[in-house]
Parts: sequence; structure tokens; C-alpha cells
Amino acid sequence: MLSRRSNFPRRGPVSERVFGKAYAEAEHGGTWLASGLFAIALFLFIASLSVYEITRPDRAESLLAAGIASLTDIDETLEENLPALRDEARASTEEAVRLPEYPLPITLSRLEALTADTPTLRAIVLDRSAKLVYATGLDAFDETGEQASELFSIYNVIRELVGFLTGDVHDRARWVALASLVLASVLGAATLALNRGFARFTSFGLAVLLAAAPGYFIARGGTYLIDRFGSEDSFVLDLQVLVQIMLDVPERNFLIAGSLGLIIAFAGRVLGFVADHLFSDESLDPNAYDTGPTLPFT
Repeated sequence: MLSRRSNFPRRGPVSERVFGKAYAEAEHGGTWLASGLFAIALFLFIASLSVYEITRPDRAESLLAAGIASLTDIDETLEENLPALRDEARASTEEAVRLPEYPLPITLSRLEALTADTPTLRAIVLDRSAKLVYATGLDAFDETGEQASELFSIYNVIRELVGFLTGDVHDRARWVALASLVLASVLGAATLALNRGFARFTSFGLAVLLAAAPGYFIARGGTYLIDRFGSEDSFVLDLQVLVQIMLDVPERNFLIAGSLGLIIAFAGRVLGFVADHLFSDESLDPNAYDTGPTLPFT
């Protein structure tokens, strides 16, 4: 009759001495796997958190308002069309009027058009324009089609990046950040549990550094490339400024995470060195095992 008990020896002082090297190799593979998965999950969390921060309504609309002020040349538009706007408001029986020659479908009340001064009208138009672009995306920006054809490549790249400033992206980023945070927490705990002594902090810190380094260099490289594109088109120049401001957020977040990871890894190495050489009579090297007797088979 077969026994339900395992035929493998339980881990203890004897089995540790005989099979210690095999135990160490198995644990080493498990720690590398956990650390790698933790780094991937942490990268996703930092990236999605950065997108969530960029697309917060207050931050995104502030960025959009600053960009729209230049992209639509609102100061010149108001200067040239404010008299016509007031005349239309006086003659119209409608409750709302549109600013002539303004590329976004923004309406003003008759009272606003008739009584508000130029700075107040400018603030109202920019605020409503930013909310429109945040809700509908970058398609609302340019309805003139006046950009030069040779600028389409850089225009499209910047257009896609600035297109992240929408409420839909903000909502999706929140859920991705929450899911990746839970996953990173579980895998981070596994990384700590699978290591021994102060090596767990070194392994954890290196995984954090591994997660942060690619994101930082991507954001930093994106800023560098955007700076290298020269153009005399004010539309492109203003969008470049917006993209640079957007890339500052992930660059900062990945830099903070990488710095913390480096500090944790360094602290783990220092504490492990101190423990090995000052508070232990024998080496704590996990590979320093007796390989045991030579078995008659391989």
C-alpha cells in the first residue's frame, strides 16, 4: 500500500548540509523571478501614476489653457473681433454668441459679451476651451488646416502625446495604477520573503532601480529629442512646451523611485557587510555549503 507521506526529506540541519547547495540554487532562481516580475509591475505602476497625475482635471486644464492661449492667438483674436462680438450680442436675440474667427466652438452669454472686459473674456474663453479639449481630445485644437505639410511628422507625434490630456485617459490610468499597485505590493513582499537577511533589501532595492531606470531614460530622452526639433511654426513650438511639461512628471517620478531603490540596495549591502564581518563568527555566504557525499548516480 502506497504511503501518502512525501518521500523527500524535510528541510532541517541534516538535509541543509547535504542538499544545501541545491536549496540555494532553487531559492536563487525564485528570487530572480520574483524580483523581475516586481520590477515590471512597479514600472507599470509608476507609468500609470504619472499619466494619472498629468491628466488630473486641474493640471490638464491648466496646461491646455496655457497652450490654447498661444495656439489660437487669443489676444489678437479678441482685439480684432471684440467689437464685432459686442455688436452681434446687441443685435442677437439668442442667449449665447460665438467669438468670431475663434477656432474652437466656444459660446459666451450675451451678458458676458456685453459687460465683461477683455481680460475677463480671455479667462472665460480659455477656461471653456480647456474643458472642451479635455473632454473631446486634441481634435478640437486646429480647424484651420494651416500647418505646413513638412511639419506633419513632428506635428502628429506631439499631437498624440498631448492627446493624453483627456478625461477618458485619466479614468483608465486610475484603474491601471490601482491594479499594478496591488500586483507590485504582492510581488514586492514575495521578493523580500524569498531572500535572507539583509540580502532581501539589496534585492528589493535593485528591483526598484531596475523598474525606474528605463522609465527615467525614456522620459529624459523624449525631452532631449523634443528640444532638438527646430521649427519656426509657433503651433509646433507651443506644443513642444506642453510636451516637455508633461514629460517632467514621469521623469520626476521615475527619478524618485530610482533614487529610493539605490539607497535601499546600498543600505542592504552595507548592513550585510557589517553583519558578516562584525557580528558573525562564520561566513553567511549562501553558497558556502557542504556539497555532501558523492552519490553513485547523476
